[in-house]
Amino acid sequence: MTLIRRHRWLQALILFGPAAIWAVAFIIFPMVEAVKMSLSQISYYRLVHDWTLENFDTFFSNPLYTEGLWRSVERGLIVAAISVAISLPLAHFISFRVKKNQFAWFAAVVVALWLGYLLRIVGWRILLGNEGVLNGLLTGVGILDKPTKVLVFNPFAVILVQVHLAMSFTFIPIFVVMQRVPHRLMQAAGDLGARRWRQILEVEAPLIAPGVAIGFTFAFVLSFGDYFAPTLVGDPGSIGIANLASSQFQQGLAWPLGAAIGVVMIVTVLVALALPSVLFRIYKRVVRMRARRGERRAAQLAPPVPVGEGVTAP
Repeated sequence: MTLIRRHRWLQALILFGPAAIWAVAFIIFPMVEAVKMSLSQISYYRLVHDWTLENFDTFFSNPLYTEGLWRSVERGLIVAAISVAISLPLAHFISFRVKKNQFAWFAAVVVALWLGYLLRIVGWRILLGNEGVLNGLLTGVGILDKPTKVLVFNPFAVILVQVHLAMSFTFIPIFVVMQRVPHRLMQAAGDLGARRWRQILEVEAPLIAPGVAIGFTFAFVLSFGDYFAPTLVGDPGSIGIANLASSQFQQGLAWPLGAAIGVVMIVTVLVALALPSVLFRIYKRVVRMRARRGERRAAQLAPPVPVGEGVTAP
């Protein structure tokens, strides 16, 4: 113990060493192998490392793969936007309106995390299926003559299920940052004459923007790389990039092409993770520039202040 206390590098090694080993073994090494395989070819049922970009050329020249990529990106943005639109007012209500038992309200929202991923998808199939609960209710009250097939196995069902899957991951960071917003700050803005919408847009929104960006990114990444929802509740037109990558390994025996699709997915996710940070930096610079311009205009419009008898400041 004395040796560990004397050497800080040894303490850091003990603290971060296991996490670093895990990251190298299960994140960095698989990514390197995926890149390596994406630059290879299959010849006579053998993997040949000939360092070619032919797999990426096949991906970007085939509309099947490019449309699957854009479909996944578009669906990810829609799911993220809906998740944020639901999480924001819910987190605001719990943070500013609920005075007691906030933890119970919070637990009620994130309780979906206690259920398995596939179990939730199966639950939605039971609810929306042709012989499901919702169809039975609609036919029972006379709204429908017979069960409808438009509730499941279509893009709408995929988005609905993915929103439910991503909601908890979106709500948590938004709720956490909203808990840090001082209630007195909102009250002070109201006392100064700011209406409710101005309090939210000009006081609350800048403070919770990091949490919103994190929640939006979480929802996008979860939806973008989802394999099971398009498979279990979607139709053939709902397949995403993850389904196309999986098919190369399962049916097509085109492992290098599947690895190339995986590399494209990794790059897309990395861009999605880095984009909020870049946008925040740009936003901060714009705010600073506007503040400096405001200070300059205020200095120009301010009347000269007398500094002595017969002398005024320029």
